[in-house]
Amino acid sequence: MLQFIRSKVTSIFVKILFVLLIASFAVWGIGDTIFGNPAGRAAVEVDDDVRVTAVEAAGEFDRARRRLGVPLTVDQAIQLGLLDQTLQNLTVESLMVAATNRLGLSASDGQVVELIRQQFRDSLGQFDRTAYQTYLASNGWTEEDFVARARRDLARNQLIGAVATVGENTVPEVLVRTLHDYREERRVADAVRIDASALPAPALPDDAALRAYFDANKESYETPEYRGVSWIEISPQSVAETIEIPEEELRAAFEERRDSYGTRGSRTVDQVLLPDREAARAAYDRILAGEDFAAVAEDMTGMTAAELDLGTVSRVDLPEGTADGVFAVTEPGGVTEPLESDFGWHLFRIRDAEVGEPATFENVRDDLRRDLALDRAYDAVFERSNALEDELAGGSTLEEAAQALGLPVNQIPFIARDGSQPAGGIVTTVPGEPFLATAFDIQTGEVSQLDETRDGTFFILRVDGVEPPRIPELGQIRPKVIADWILEQRLEAAEDTADSIVAAVEEGRSLETVAAERGLQVERLPAITRRGAGLPDGWPPAVAGALFALETGGASAVSSGSGAAVVSVVEVIKGGGDMAAPEERVRQELTGALSSDVIELLIADLEQRHEVHVNPAVVRQLFTLSEEAQ
Repeated sequence: MLQFIRSKVTSIFVKILFVLLIASFAVWGIGDTIFGNPAGRAAVEVDDDVRVTAVEAAGEFDRARRRLGVPLTVDQAIQLGLLDQTLQNLTVESLMVAATNRLGLSASDGQVVELIRQQFRDSLGQFDRTAYQTYLASNGWTEEDFVARARRDLARNQLIGAVATVGENTVPEVLVRTLHDYREERRVADAVRIDASALPAPALPDDAALRAYFDANKESYETPEYRGVSWIEISPQSVAETIEIPEEELRAAFEERRDSYGTRGSRTVDQVLLPDREAARAAYDRILAGEDFAAVAEDMTGMTAAELDLGTVSRVDLPEGTADGVFAVTEPGGVTEPLESDFGWHLFRIRDAEVGEPATFENVRDDLRRDLALDRAYDAVFERSNALEDELAGGSTLEEAAQALGLPVNQIPFIARDGSQPAGGIVTTVPGEPFLATAFDIQTGEVSQLDETRDGTFFILRVDGVEPPRIPELGQIRPKVIADWILEQRLEAAEDTADSIVAAVEEGRSLETVAAERGLQVERLPAITRRGAGLPDGWPPAVAGALFALETGGASAVSSGSGAAVVSVVEVIKGGGDMAAPEERVRQELTGALSSDVIELLIADLEQRHEVHVNPAVVRQLFTLSEEAQ
């Protein structure tokens, strides 16, 4: 064959053919440059020294998207500004790298090793290689990637530490005291609640009044877009129900897992989530010093006692990395040390602890069967999903494909993007996201691609019809419009009553007397801060703002969705009295804020000193190419 080619190479035609072949291989090798494949192009570039490629930026963006914990498509995340935020973060990191390179700052191998050992420790304080490798895999990093990042972060921290270290005496004591007293000032008040639903119902509106009300508010009655959807779903749970596990396999699995089943128990806990280790340690120290867990949590995060309540949980219910710390506390009232997860830093208060008992085979038999069947179901799900795709690719309709594979076709005639139906309520029988997002992204009659939900359910759907948003006729929703009109009249009456009470108090009459004349009771509210701490449940949050706009003895009306209230200041407690938080916390906040300002100034200075280029288009193009390849 080679001799034949050599004999023909003198032909002018064959020579031209060889030139074209060589050119095609050359273009193939450098096609990324010629045709603009964005993978290797820079998304962020600082001077000519620091460069973040589009692939690296896309990886950071995708990790940030997953960390949100909300199922967002790439387009949705970009529209929400996540890509811009990711590129901004990468720009700051690149500026820091450029600055540390220029200053010759670096981290030793020993510092990197110590950082890794500290970050990945087991309950005995030993280096946990499994946790380390799991963390690398979940972020899509090699060990070399992580070490390089750690080395870069340590060098950056040297730079930040050099410019942003603030001494204890940097913040003036008078500023600390003034801000502390302002924040911790509390006010005690008398208050009257006016419940709109308890007021007499107004006479029903005539047709003209009802029509005028409807015309003024008709946009609020617009229905959402509804779609009729048919779909086939293949879930691990449904497949697992058809899988039988022999008794001997169940017993063998029980012996292997006996210890894990034997550690079962539960904890009833409160949880506060904090952004970093320093904040978590500060909160923990305050609690150890005797401050109430809920009070510290509200002060540092704004979370109420109800929001802290996580209920009764088992190990699997807790964020990864926190279960051992929570279940190490066995006495009610105990608080864990700061625990880190992918969500941030946690403190848990254990309200009740139920210690698990050793498991028996009979007690866990059903759980074992379900777990083993579910493990095997995933392989079967992939096989059936591929078979479903093949049927549809061969020209079968959704119904024909379902019949061929023995699967049901599910249907729902009307569903909105949020899962609601015209009759009310949320549909719970459809697969999880991105099912509804897909249903509202394709056209009528179109069949979607095979997709997967977060719980491993595969689905293919078809949009059977679309009912666009519309404003119903008044006659169709007359009872609802009447009910809304009555509620508005009652709310207005409650506000009028509150205004009349305030006017009477301003004329010099006592709140008790004026309220009694209207059949209302006066309640004494406890001391309340500017931020509403201490405000009892059921009172509108605007009460705090109203109180701090009044002098002692003054009164003000406050509206809410259920009526109105009148509040009158009885006592002003300067600086919060005995309930005030320590001034040291304010000093720490001011010191932290000053450090943050210095860092912002550093970044601004670096932006002036270095030439920065940011190109979000290459990252967007990369995702576009990925979608086209699919």
